[in-house]
Amino acid sequence: MRKIQMATAMALVTLAACGKTQEVAKAPTADSTGMMAGAPMAMQGMQMIPTMGAHLDSLGAMAPAQMTTMMPAHLALASQMMDAMGADMRGRNITVDARWPALADSVRQDLTALPGLSGGALQARMQDHIGRMRRMMTLHEGMMHM
Repeated sequence: MRKIQMATAMALVTLAACGKTQEVAKAPTADSTGMMAGAPMAMQGMQMIPTMGAHLDSLGAMAPAQMTTMMPAHLALASQMMDAMGADMRGRNITVDARWPALADSVRQDLTALPGLSGGALQARMQDHIGRMRRMMTLHEGMMHM
C-alpha cells in the first residue's frame, strides 16, 4: 500500500512539474490584464487544487522518513501552488481580507521549518501544515467563485 502511495505522490509531483514548465512558457505572452489573444487566462491555482489535494492526502499518510524523502518535491509544489493562487487573484483583481495574508505567512513559515524537522516533530508539523494548505485552498476557491 505504501509503495502505491509513494508512486502516486511521485506521479503527482511529476505532473505538477510538467505543468510548471508549461506555465513558464506561457507567461511571456500574457498581457497585464491576464488575457491572451482575447481569451481569459486559465486560473492555474484553481486547476492545481485537485492535484494538491491528492498530494496532501498522500503526505498525510506517510511515515516521517517518507515525508523527508518527499520534502523537496512538496516544497516545490506548494510554492508553485501559492504563486498560482496569487496570480489567479491578481488576474481577477480580488481584494483579500486579513485571513489570506495571515494564512499565507503561516504556510511560508511551515515551508521554511519543515525541512529541518524529523520524526514525530516532522509528522506533527506536517499534519498542521496540511490543514493550513487545505484551508488556503478552500479560501482561494471561495474568493474565485465570488
